[in-house]
Amino acid sequence: MTLENPIEISQNYYKIADLIVKINYPDTLNLENLLPSFRIFQIDNTNESPALSILLSTDKAPTTADMGILRSDESIAWGDRFCFYEQEDSFLTTIVNNQGDEQWYMRSERNFSQSTIYIPSSTEGECSSVIWWMLMMVFGQAALLHDTIMIHASVINCDGQGIAFLGKSGTGKSTHSRLWLKHIPNTSLLNDDNPAIRINDDGIHIYGTPWSGKTHCYKNEKINLKAFVRLQQAPSNVFKWQSGVSSFIAVLPSCTSIRWNKDLFATMNSTLEKVVSQVPVGLLQCLPDEAAAQLCYNRIFKKPE
Repeated sequence: MTLENPIEISQNYYKIADLIVKINYPDTLNLENLLPSFRIFQIDNTNESPALSILLSTDKAPTTADMGILRSDESIAWGDRFCFYEQEDSFLTTIVNNQGDEQWYMRSERNFSQSTIYIPSSTEGECSSVIWWMLMMVFGQAALLHDTIMIHASVINCDGQGIAFLGKSGTGKSTHSRLWLKHIPNTSLLNDDNPAIRINDDGIHIYGTPWSGKTHCYKNEKINLKAFVRLQQAPSNVFKWQSGVSSFIAVLPSCTSIRWNKDLFATMNSTLEKVVSQVPVGLLQCLPDEAAAQLCYNRIFKKPE
C-alpha cells in the first residue's frame, strides 16, 4: 500500500569539533528554525563517517512497561520531568512535556553513536530547547570515542590561545571571562558553557560548539588550549599551579560523561590524563575584580606579577 502523503526524510550534516554529526528529520520539521545555533556548523553532504547519527521522528514512541534500570530521575535543566534508564543494549532518556500529558523519548545505542528522538505531538514552544539539549547530551558521549571531551567551562580566546575557566555553578566563570574581555587586550569569548576539547596530531585544541548556555556565543572556531583554570571564590586573589593527580582532579568534575557506561567513562579518563599531561592547570582563588583577571593573565603568560 502506498501512502497518499508520505513523509519525506531529509538529512543535514554538521561538523562540530571536527566530528561529523548527521541528523535525519521529516520535512514537516523546519530544522533550521529549530536549531539556529547549528547553522554556522552546517556542511554539505560528506563522505566522512559520522561520529553521531540522529533520527528525529514524529512517530509514536515505542514505550514499554519495563523501561529498564532507572539511573537518574532529576536534571538541572528539567528537574523531576527527566528520567534516564539503562537497558541491556541501549539507554533511554525521557522528558515529560510542558502539558504533563506526553513525554519526549530518546533511545540511544550504548556508545551513543546512534540515537532516535521521538517528538510528542504537543510541544508548545519547547521543541527547539529539548532537541538542542538532547543533541548536546548524546554528542558529549559519542565524542568520547574520538579523543574529544565536552566540558562545562567559559573559554576566552586570548591572542589565539584558549583559557578554559572551570568551577561549580555560580562560582563566577562567566563573570571572570567578562573581566578578561574588559581588562585584557586582544581577548574574545569562544564559548560560555559547553566547549569541546580534542587531542589532535598537532596538539590539544578547544572548540566552540552550538551549545553555550544562556550566552548566545556559537563560534565554529578551533584554537590551541593554553590552560585550564579552576575558580574558587575567596576574600583575596591567589593563583597556584596544580600538578600530577591534583591537575586531573581539578578538571574531572567539569567533564561530560555518563558514569553508567563504564567503557565510555574509562575512555574519558584516559583522554583527560593525556590532556592534563600537556595542558597546565591552575587554581585561582579570587574576587570578582580586575586584579584577579590580571593575576591570572600574568601567571598563564609568564608575565611578572
